[in-house]
Amino acid sequence: MKKLIYTVCAALFTITAAQAQETIEETTTTRTTVKSSLGNETVYKTEKVSTVTPTQLDPTEEGKLNQTLQRGNTVVKREVTYTYNDSEFNLKESEDGYTIMRTRENNTSEYGTMRQLAKGDVYLLKTANGISVSYFDEDGNMVSEEYNNDDDSVTTVTYKIKKTPTSTQF
Repeated sequence: MKKLIYTVCAALFTITAAQAQETIEETTTTRTTVKSSLGNETVYKTEKVSTVTPTQLDPTEEGKLNQTLQRGNTVVKREVTYTYNDSEFNLKESEDGYTIMRTRENNTSEYGTMRQLAKGDVYLLKTANGISVSYFDEDGNMVSEEYNNDDDSVTTVTYKIKKTPTSTQF
């Protein structure tokens, strides 16, 4: 009897919790093969987009059948993962731009932050190594250009798209 009561309570809680929000997650993976003098290099980019819409029943229709469902403001969250030198860099949207988490040999740490400049498609990337200017190229790779004060040069680093075994060409 207790099992039946617990099962019914769990089912009711699950139904009630399911009505609290609508969530849609979409993950896309892009594969690119780059040919160079060193051979072919395949790079991957994985992008996860989550759309969350809070929902609730219309309080004026309480107790009625077939109540109206009210939807709140939809929030879209985007996560993108890049690879560079055997490390993964996960970009997560924040209020001010992006926060970058670095994963190397199963250790994850905060790598830096990106803030959008007035131009719109250019970002300042701040890491422990310094500040650089970053943008996304036409293939979706993140390109970072850093000024080297020692030899008065600009170093360009391209963060490639993440490798995944189940990727498909888009």
